[in-house]
Amino acid sequence: MNIFKASRITTYAFIIAFTSFFLHQGTVHAETVQAKPSTQMQISKKTPASTKPTQKSCPDLKIKLKVVKNSSGLVTLNGTVSNIGNADYDIPSEARYVMDLRYPPKTYDQVGVSDKLCTKAFTKLNKGASFSFSCSYQVPNFDGWIDPMMTSGVNRLFTLSVVKNDMSTFKTGEDCNKKNNSRGVEVKYQEK
Repeated sequence: MNIFKASRITTYAFIIAFTSFFLHQGTVHAETVQAKPSTQMQISKKTPASTKPTQKSCPDLKIKLKVVKNSSGLVTLNGTVSNIGNADYDIPSEARYVMDLRYPPKTYDQVGVSDKLCTKAFTKLNKGASFSFSCSYQVPNFDGWIDPMMTSGVNRLFTLSVVKNDMSTFKTGEDCNKKNNSRGVEVKYQEK
């Protein structure tokens, strides 16, 4: 019986040692498997730079407009024209302020009053460059500013935009983003 107990203890010790050995081998194997993704990452880093898309070189005119109203109905328009593109702008053009009038519920098109207030001619605008352009307008028959949400009153839309002198639309490569060439601000007031 003592021999049986001794062999059972030896067997248990052998099983524990054997299990520990194979568990340790599994851990080492798991570490080896984890090393494979970093090898794949190194391969993906070696992708040639020629597959990256190239950015097209063109100017991009952008308008900013701030409207200042005083208590007597004087509207001061302060605008900036900037070339935020990656190329110089070189087309005979003008920056212009236009005022449109509407009496709700009619639309601006239905009323049909549109006046060019001020213009500034320019041709060249280097990439990263900008210029400021201001204009003032006295609202006629002014009797006070009102909340834009009110349904009564008169609306005036002041817009600063850039147009080419020949009045043609911008072609590909002349301006990267034609949607930011114009900016408008609407004011609402009561007439006497």
